[in-house]
Amino acid sequence: MTEERDYQHWIDALVEEAINYWGKRVSKIDCSCGLSVSGLQHVGRLRGEITLANTVMQQLRQKGLDSKHYVVRYTSDEWKGKESQLAQFPDPTKAKKYVGRRLVDIPDPQCELGSWVDRYWLDFGPYLDYFSRDTTVVSTNEIYTWPQMHELIRFTIQHRERARKIINKYRVRNPYPKDWFPINVICDACKRINTTTVVSVDLNAYTASYRCDECSHEGTTSIENGKLSWRLEWAALWKILDVGFEPFGKDHATPGGSRDSAKEIAETFYNFKPPVPYANEWVGLIENGVDKGDMGSSDFNGFTPKTWVSVAPGEALRYIYLKNKSMKRITLGLEYIPNYIGQYERAERVYYQIDLPRAPPLEIADIRRSYELANLDPLPEMAPLQVPYLHAVLLTQIIPEENLPDAALEKLTETGIIPKTLTDNQRTSITTRLDRARTWVTSLAPASYRIITLSAPPDGLRDTVPDELRPVFQQLHDSLNPDEWTEEAITTTMRKLTESMSKDTQRGFFEFLYQAFFGTDKGPRISTYFAFTDSLLIRDRVKYLATLPK
Repeated sequence: MTEERDYQHWIDALVEEAINYWGKRVSKIDCSCGLSVSGLQHVGRLRGEITLANTVMQQLRQKGLDSKHYVVRYTSDEWKGKESQLAQFPDPTKAKKYVGRRLVDIPDPQCELGSWVDRYWLDFGPYLDYFSRDTTVVSTNEIYTWPQMHELIRFTIQHRERARKIINKYRVRNPYPKDWFPINVICDACKRINTTTVVSVDLNAYTASYRCDECSHEGTTSIENGKLSWRLEWAALWKILDVGFEPFGKDHATPGGSRDSAKEIAETFYNFKPPVPYANEWVGLIENGVDKGDMGSSDFNGFTPKTWVSVAPGEALRYIYLKNKSMKRITLGLEYIPNYIGQYERAERVYYQIDLPRAPPLEIADIRRSYELANLDPLPEMAPLQVPYLHAVLLTQIIPEENLPDAALEKLTETGIIPKTLTDNQRTSITTRLDRARTWVTSLAPASYRIITLSAPPDGLRDTVPDELRPVFQQLHDSLNPDEWTEEAITTTMRKLTESMSKDTQRGFFEFLYQAFFGTDKGPRISTYFAFTDSLLIRDRVKYLATLPK
């Protein structure tokens, strides 16, 4: 029988692979990832580029290696002016003049920040600490000013014929001509970087002379105001940053594709060993239960890390990404936030052996290790205090906002969910959960999670209660003990009353309860709602269902 000790998490296997690739005597393996700031920086980009790379870095450090995590912002890429990008501007037609400029040179569509890059990094970069630690963010337009990049570009231009022959193996349909230069520079007149042709260079002055095919301008500019051909650029960034491990999107992993070309350039042109590669699947978006396709930056399809941390802890998303191997497609939707948090907190209970699931040993080991890796801070010896997310969702709706969080803490104490005495950290954690739950249910949750307790049952409701259910509601009224007003006691009472019912009768029983309190056939977990609500109101409303019509 396979035992838990035989298990190895895929992250641990990947770290071992990286160490074997570079040699067990190696002392440093730096991790890197690339992000083009072409638009919405969505949570899908937290999968490989952030969570995977950062977790590998952390595990390398635990093994005694010096390791960094670089997040490279591709800010020198051209802005393509897709319809979805143009739509971000008040006047999309006028915005067409920006097509072909570097991303960093596109203005902020809202005219508040310095650039397009500043605008769309705003809901991503400042929130990285919720999902990773010790990330070093660098931008390509900055890297092009570095002396070591100057030297590499000089080398590339001096040996451009050899570079051209390598790259043309991957450009069979549209090979570069013999007079090709491996750089693109900005036109001083129209500011485009995608329409200039370099005609000569002065490597001592570090300048390039060019002509612009768009506006016919001819000029000379610093090579810093440009970028390498993208296949060369990828390999050059590996060399400049000394990258040892790099995850990337599956689109680069096709045989003969961009990753293969960068690998060959690294090995045969720049003469260094490329990093350990690791492809990851993209993340899909779900809205209203419908798969909206893969999240996309320039397509503005997805939601941001800022939105995630407003309703859920970063570790819950890290757990999803680390529990599933990188080439498994994952879909995320804000409507399912309670489910994601539930998965993470179940893993927490398994890790601390509060829950002992009936599952194969390897599955239990996988849950435990995924949970361990998902946490950015050292794990405490004792299990953290858990307040179920849906409990918090319910409390924030039945307690006036001005009474939060004190009234909610009182309710949680009365019902036995939390102890009477809390540490400062526990109180802060619960308050944060209440804040996030309130944000989710008021602005992002499906309507079915939003509750309004009726001031009185719907007219004529008790007239429709079947005769066989009236005595059951009377029993429920008599069995609900105000002195034992906890969710567990209420659940036990309801289970005893309904366990012998047929499914149809049981469904009817609960539908009448929901109708009496909310005017709908469904709602929050009814025993939770009862526990958090005044016992006199609950018992009076249940008594109403047991009463014969006048």
